[in-house]
Amino acid sequence: MSDSFVKKLPLNKILYEALSDCRNDGKNNLIFSTVAYVVGAMALFSWKSLAFWPVLLLMYVLWGAHFRYYLQKRPYFDCKMLFDSLVPSTKIVLLSVLIVSILILLPLLPLFMNLSPEFKVAYAKLLQGNFQEQQIFVAFTDIFFLVISPVVAYRPFLAWISSLVGRSGSLRFAWSRTRGNYWEFLLIAILTNLTIMFIRWVVFELGGNDYITLLFAAPMVIYFNVVSAKAYEFFFLDKE
Repeated sequence: MSDSFVKKLPLNKILYEALSDCRNDGKNNLIFSTVAYVVGAMALFSWKSLAFWPVLLLMYVLWGAHFRYYLQKRPYFDCKMLFDSLVPSTKIVLLSVLIVSILILLPLLPLFMNLSPEFKVAYAKLLQGNFQEQQIFVAFTDIFFLVISPVVAYRPFLAWISSLVGRSGSLRFAWSRTRGNYWEFLLIAILTNLTIMFIRWVVFELGGNDYITLLFAAPMVIYFNVVSAKAYEFFFLDKE
């Protein structure tokens, strides 16, 4: 294949086939969804304590096993592959944290510039703001990260899947293989986020809580994992 050739992700086909696969393997996906709910509930319960970290590790093992199961790589729980996958996953997390940190610190930049004391005092008061203004800033941060997520999260995520099955975990290789597909991955990101947000909105409107939200969100997370696995197959399995 020519290096200049750009493969376009057939998104409609991928979404439909992922749904079909989840339906055809309903029993095992129900098991994964149930385990995902239990682990997610443990994470919700423990996130303010040290117990959150072993739960997070358990969640990492679960998702690794799910991708290996879908891609038919036995054994599904492979310690070596999980250890190797820490390299791309750590890079993804660090890249995401770096960008979010820059977004958080960026509004503080005028306070360190050579500006008048009066302006700095007024600007500091503006930064403090009220709750509504803070919510607007949080919303802006979320939207900005969503826009860049195809580059810093979704496309590199395929490198993590690749490392789980013993192939290249290079983020640069993942960016190269998926170039020209920004809008396709952005749509996946939007669909994922809107689905979870909609489920949470409905549950809370009906008087529910995060645990009930997680009950309905867990199968959708499994579904979007399958979507990611199919995207990996499309871009990675013809060349290494």
